[in-house]
Amino acid sequence: MFDFCAFKSRALAGGMIAAFLLVSLPTAVPARGQDQTKSLMRQGTLQGVVYSEGLRARVANAVVKIRNLNNQKEYSSAPTDAKGNYRILMIEEGWYTLGVTTATGDFNLNYGIYIKAGETAKLSVEMLPGGMLEGKGGRMSGKKSFFATPGGVLLIVAAAGGAGFGIYELTKSEEEVSPVR
Repeated sequence: MFDFCAFKSRALAGGMIAAFLLVSLPTAVPARGQDQTKSLMRQGTLQGVVYSEGLRARVANAVVKIRNLNNQKEYSSAPTDAKGNYRILMIEEGWYTLGVTTATGDFNLNYGIYIKAGETAKLSVEMLPGGMLEGKGGRMSGKKSFFATPGGVLLIVAAAGGAGFGIYELTKSEEEVSPVR
């Protein structure tokens, strides 16, 4: 029935069966480093700049601290550089409160911030009188919003056209045409 040369060799047939089983059966042990990659994807980053009142100057040697509102776990940055830049790495996803400690005192943000896993949040803060902070920032995931891409714009235009056509069809009036005039 099978007269092909490949099926006459037992070694080749056995190798093909072994390769098929190796590819098709799942492995019980994950590859080394796979768990580390997954855990890093569940963590986010916060970075920004610390400014003095009125955004006049950047503050060096300030320490930015955040505290998880659910489990009270605290993360802190290294002291800010000469340009006031800070960065906190490997933050678990969740809601946080933020504070800044400087030589002139402690300053607290009066609202919570959300750190999303796998993304970098950017928050620059201004130190105000009375120990308060004002924050300005956003997300820095490196990706544009879907609606800012050509596909998103096309979707918006198509939806608006479809809605306009639907309204036209619903509101147009047709006269009944009589066969006898």
